[in-house]
Amino acid sequence: MVREPGPLTAKDYSALGELRYQIRYFLHFSEMAAHQEGLEPQQHQLLLAARALAQPGGPTIRQVADHLLIRHHSAVGLIDRLEQRGLVERVRSMADRREVRVRLTVAGEAVLRRLTVIHRAELRNSGPRLVDTLGRLLERAQAEEVPGAKEEDVCADPERHP
Repeated sequence: MVREPGPLTAKDYSALGELRYQIRYFLHFSEMAAHQEGLEPQQHQLLLAARALAQPGGPTIRQVADHLLIRHHSAVGLIDRLEQRGLVERVRSMADRREVRVRLTVAGEAVLRRLTVIHRAELRNSGPRLVDTLGRLLERAQAEEVPGAKEEDVCADPERHP
């Protein structure tokens, strides 16, 4: 059952604004890193999805589209451009010739590896701020959900305060 929220405070808006800022900060970093590799951000995301959805032979185009929250034909266009650059290849399934899978090439693996290394380093820097901001926002939301609870009574880490 969803309860009617109490009055929103300046802290509620501030916490949500800060979370949105931290997410956007990381996304901006990611977009700039992709551009430095000569990729559009969605192309980087497609390379990452093809690797992250590790399946024998690679994910299907439908799986990639679903993972990127785009339409099938948009995924096909992205794959076309990455294939022209030699970063991905299409592989037909031996079991069902209608099924096409997407696989990174050696060049695609190299580009994705470089991007992943710098993203991991950036997460070491900006990640703690993001986690802290998210923790504060969740504490506020949990305090709102527990009848009679005050914000200071609700802790985001139940291990610390059982």
